[in-house]
Amino acid sequence: MSVHPNTRSLRVLLVGRHFWPHACFDAAGFLAQLATDLYRSGVHVEVVTPRYAASWPERFHFREIPVHRPAAAPRSDWSMGRYVRHLTTWLKEHGGSFDLILADSIREESQAVIDAAAAVGVASVLVSAGWGDQSDPAWWQTSRSARRCATTAKEADAIVVKNAAAERMMIAQGFPQSLLHRIEIGFTSSVNNFEDNRAAARNRLAAVNSDLTTLPESEVVLCTGRMQKKGSMDLLASTARHLIANRPDLRFWFVGDGPERQTLYDFLRADGVRNSIAMPGSFVDTTDLMIAADVFVHGDHQGLDFALPSAVSAAIPIVAAEIPELRSVLTPIGKPIKRVASAVASTPPADASQNEAVAWFTPGKSKSLRLAIRRTLEEIPQAKQRALQLRRDLIRSRPQTKVVEAYIDLMTRVAQEKASSKSRIANDSSSIETAS
Repeated sequence: MSVHPNTRSLRVLLVGRHFWPHACFDAAGFLAQLATDLYRSGVHVEVVTPRYAASWPERFHFREIPVHRPAAAPRSDWSMGRYVRHLTTWLKEHGGSFDLILADSIREESQAVIDAAAAVGVASVLVSAGWGDQSDPAWWQTSRSARRCATTAKEADAIVVKNAAAERMMIAQGFPQSLLHRIEIGFTSSVNNFEDNRAAARNRLAAVNSDLTTLPESEVVLCTGRMQKKGSMDLLASTARHLIANRPDLRFWFVGDGPERQTLYDFLRADGVRNSIAMPGSFVDTTDLMIAADVFVHGDHQGLDFALPSAVSAAIPIVAAEIPELRSVLTPIGKPIKRVASAVASTPPADASQNEAVAWFTPGKSKSLRLAIRRTLEEIPQAKQRALQLRRDLIRSRPQTKVVEAYIDLMTRVAQEKASSKSRIANDSSSIETAS
């Protein structure tokens, strides 16, 4: 990645609820990628995130990036106030050495960022996180304290929005258009998904975890993310028995952690498919997983910031829920966003998805998901070619390099404006004192 001009002296502090090693949280993957890309572009980057155990160190380095964990993570609504106070205090003590503080969501951390940034005289930038009913604008409607986050957010120097739906919701809630800056999700390219890379990736994974051992001819369906109720993994688990009955050598990899892990395991064991299932936990780097698998399943609003772009980067065939947000992310700029009949039909025609780069299924419908996976596996060579074309189209349309440049341009401009404003105030104060 090329170094952006005039960014050698830019110092940015990123604040997020989840960071390494929280790979099952999509927000952690997004923040880690943003920090890494900014660092490679010449920006001085440091990260602030809570610690989730007393044994965790308060400071470490992630890919040469300093990471601070000054406060214990909130465990409940009662501890949230204490967490925000501790975070605010730390930011006020250390934030003055940075040009800008950025929060990766508009939730409780954003209040600490705005308060501290105003106190030390640096710029504040917020990123509107989440998609659909999991987005920040939707979360603001859930409680009084959440609504306070929305009110406080209007005092930020800039807000990044990733999609048109979130931007419309924020404007409807009184955010000025001038405060909002659209920077959409970007795409990059990992190694090509050729058979030699696939075999090598499977060998590496088997050496790390024997549950991931497969035969060369085994087909693998991959799903990543949080193990929680009504998520992608629940839906995929309900289809596993039917698919394995027709394809006995089929393997399912459920990668991640979460509150429903044991429930999911018990369900699969009761269905008699445990030997065809791997649940290896979380992976900080999912590149080998994406290369080694044959199909990637994405069934809800989770994972659009990092997991789904990672699947595109690996050129793995994608089976995705037919929802507007996924359509928007997976449609190159300039192409119409459309709805396909095969996503809602119970028995879609065989050629319905020939022109589609993604196999769509009806959200929440296990039968539709099963049919989409079956069609993809039956025509895997063609599906891989479509995945390669999708990656090429999205990289041309929304390259990650342009996304990083947009963040740097915005942060540089906001930091310079804040510095100029601070200088003017100081000069005015000096003039008044001289006149007195």
